[in-house]
Parts: sequence; C-alpha cells; structure tokens
Amino acid sequence: MPRGIKPALAAILLIGLSACSAPPQAVKRAVTTATPLPTLSPLPLQTAEPSPTVPPSPTAPSAPSPRPYPRLPIPTGTPRCHTSQLEVAQLSVGAATGNVLNSFEMRNRSSAACWVYGYVGFELLDAQGRALPQSLSRSTDSFFGQSDSPSRILLSSGTPPLHTRATGHAFFDVASEDVTCNVDQMKAVASLEIWPPDEYAAIVIPAHGGDWNGGFISCGDLTVNPLQIRPKG
Repeated sequence: MPRGIKPALAAILLIGLSACSAPPQAVKRAVTTATPLPTLSPLPLQTAEPSPTVPPSPTAPSAPSPRPYPRLPIPTGTPRCHTSQLEVAQLSVGAATGNVLNSFEMRNRSSAACWVYGYVGFELLDAQGRALPQSLSRSTDSFFGQSDSPSRILLSSGTPPLHTRATGHAFFDVASEDVTCNVDQMKAVASLEIWPPDEYAAIVIPAHGGDWNGGFISCGDLTVNPLQIRPKG
C-alpha cells in the first residue's frame, strides 16, 4: 500500500470513533428532588400546674414547764417554827390499786420567817375528838414514789394562802390503803391532829373521812413522809 494512504486511513478511523462516542456535555445527570417534610403545627405550651399547698400541721401545745420550787436559803439566826406560827390544810387525795396518798400543805402565818425539819406527828380523831385506832410509821418511800430525805425548809412570812402550792410553803404526804376497811369506818374520821416537828402542841384541822372528793382516805395504817419543799403530785 502506498505510504500516503496509511495516514489518511488513520484519520478516517479516528473521526469515525469520535462520531460514535457522545460528547461529555451530552451526558445528563438525573437530579433527585427531596420530598418536602409535612409542616407540623406547633404544640400548645403546657403550663406546669402548681403543687397543692399542704397546710402546716397544727403544732401541739408545748407542755408547761414544771413549776420551780427553789430551796430558799435560811438566814443565820432564823429560828425553828413553832405550832402557833403554822397552819396546815389537806391538798388532795389520790389512789391506785388499793394504795392511797393524802397530800398536805404547811404555811407560816406569822410575820417572821422560820424553818421546819423532819416528820410531823399525826393522829386520826372521831367526831368527839377521840383518837381512832391507827398504826403510824415514818419513811421516805411509798407506793407513789420516793420523797426527799429530811432537810431544813425555810417557811417565809407573807406567802400566799394555803391551797396555792406556793414557794416558801412545806408539803408532806400520808400514805395509807383502802382495802381492809369499809367506807363507814373511813367516815369515822372527823378531824386530824398534826404536830409540827419537835412541837408538843398540835394543829387540829377538819377532815371528811371516806370522801374521795378531797377528803381523807385511810384504813388506819399510816406512813408519813418527811416535809418537802415541793408537793409530790
């Protein structure tokens, strides 16, 4: 083949191949359109409900503080109390399981301070002033608890009257029982004879034997507790 023909044939083949291939600009890319999301309506705002108000629980009243009964100092030279200076009254009567506690208060009714110490003497009297059968002992102990040991107690002058349980008064208890006698025997007690410590003259006070409303309850077996600066009850 002549040399001039080969270049011509090569040129014709290149043109033919170019005609069979699509130009790059002819290739179209498929464009994917995103599907729009549905529009959501805004939710209503939720307002937090306030917590229910719990009313404060009622405060229980505080128990009253125990009444103070200070031991009053006894000035040097203060004399011992004598019967003529003193007065006595029964404060109360209490009972539990056949045991009885009769409580008393002693006051200085004179214009001068004095002191007492120890145990009183005690006697049950009938309506004619006669002594009734009884047994008497002295102790710091009873079914209702322990009493203070005997000590000197100042009885001030000018204190409030009896039945006020005032500071500056003295107190004592007479324990007994109510199971070995009947009410008629208790009612025989019409008055009480009480000797202040170390005194020979007695104070006589009326008594309502067998009366549970503040009267004196006893079957005649008595235990006297020492004078105290405060009532036991």
